[in-house]
Amino acid sequence: MLAGWLLCGLPLATPAQRLAPPPFKAPAFRDAAPVPQATGAATVSGHVARPTARVITLSYGPDWRGTLTHTVEAKLSPAGDFRLTLPRLAAPAEVRLGYDNSFATLYLSPGDDLRLTFDPARLEQTLAFAGRGANANNYLTQSALLASQDDEARRTPDAQAGRLSAAELRRAADAYRQRRLAALTAFAAARPLPAAFVRQQRQALEAEWASTLLSYAVRQSAERVRDGYATLPVGYYDFLRELQLSRRDSSLTQSAFLSLLMTYGFTQLNDEAGNLPTGPDAGRRLYQRATDALGAGRVRDVAVGQYLLGKVESERADIRPLLPDFAAHNRDSAIARDLRRAVRAHLALASGQPAPDFTLADASGKKVALRDFRGKVVYLDFWATWCAPCLAEMPASQELRRKFAGRDVVFLYVSLDAQAADWQKYLAAKVVAGANAVHLHDGGAFDGPAPRAFNVQSIPSYWLIGRDGRIISNHPPRPSTSPAIDNALEEALKP
Repeated sequence: MLAGWLLCGLPLATPAQRLAPPPFKAPAFRDAAPVPQATGAATVSGHVARPTARVITLSYGPDWRGTLTHTVEAKLSPAGDFRLTLPRLAAPAEVRLGYDNSFATLYLSPGDDLRLTFDPARLEQTLAFAGRGANANNYLTQSALLASQDDEARRTPDAQAGRLSAAELRRAADAYRQRRLAALTAFAAARPLPAAFVRQQRQALEAEWASTLLSYAVRQSAERVRDGYATLPVGYYDFLRELQLSRRDSSLTQSAFLSLLMTYGFTQLNDEAGNLPTGPDAGRRLYQRATDALGAGRVRDVAVGQYLLGKVESERADIRPLLPDFAAHNRDSAIARDLRRAVRAHLALASGQPAPDFTLADASGKKVALRDFRGKVVYLDFWATWCAPCLAEMPASQELRRKFAGRDVVFLYVSLDAQAADWQKYLAAKVVAGANAVHLHDGGAFDGPAPRAFNVQSIPSYWLIGRDGRIISNHPPRPSTSPAIDNALEEALKP
């Protein structure tokens, strides 16, 4: 889940003591008889029960970050039927089905003729497939539904990490992976799956398992802030050698593997304080560490590129001192191009630059512009009701508003919820209104005018804007970091 970690940010974890977990043994798989490989187009057709939108899409062709670069769309007939064709599919691939702000991952091979049905009100529970490629996609749907249920019931190792020791977390992660692999085995025994698909799913489960282990210290310290970062046993990261990441070039089109590389970067390439490496030889040290673990090939280039881009987009860090070493080692022009764009966007939103204006509606439908608050200090908060770290900050944000009530500070909240009803329901339930609080909604989510203007790539995202409409800080302290945020606001209020 690349987007998931991007949304929350990734601080550092460092090893310290010895861990000796029981060895993990993956179950044996009965691969299905090889399916003859076809070439050319793949077709997805089907029926939408009780349509809520007129257009359905398929997105495919991931770039080096996993962003899908091509989209085909079709209009639904009055009865809710549709037909989509991917004209040039050279190999089996993950694609994304999109309908009315809901999405599902599909697996398509050249020559597939997949038929599906679903009810938009309960897409995850009702999505069903028939035709060539149906077995693989029915498995994906079943697996995603079970994973979602586990997550909601807090049965996943990630959900339990805050109360587990490192050894307990390793055992929980091993057991959870074993259970999901067993489910894959059982499904394949009942309904034959393509051998390539089974291998891909095993690799995806391995990548999710490794991401859980990598992010353990980060998640534990987030839930146990008073204890600081978790202390990990010596040898905790030994599992990385078993993964042999440097030999995984073929996995660079898989979302789970790209998510693993992102987690790897933010847990292994930071300095010991959890920050971007600094100093005269910071770039050399970063590349030495990455090369030692990932080799000197494309896996390393993607991991370092993701890391640097994430630092710019999520933390708005100044990576320019690291660029000479990046230019000397990176061999991918697409990574270089995207990083140059991110740096330019960062500089345009640096301290002292004019804050870009935007206009959005509040809960009553009234249009509100950022420029309306000229003459006051603005603490801008991009958030969403589905973002757990965002919601965790809300009580502290309310307390901060109470402290600065009656003063020239406006707390401006911009919700990126796709559905206005989710946002309004939260506002009504949590009573977050106040004289110094302004709540706005941007239904375009990350593609909406406000987050695009501020180049918001992850949430929560905070900005401190001065009375003159210029950016004071593009990465101010969070509401929960008192007294740091109190001091920042007091400083901004000074004449």
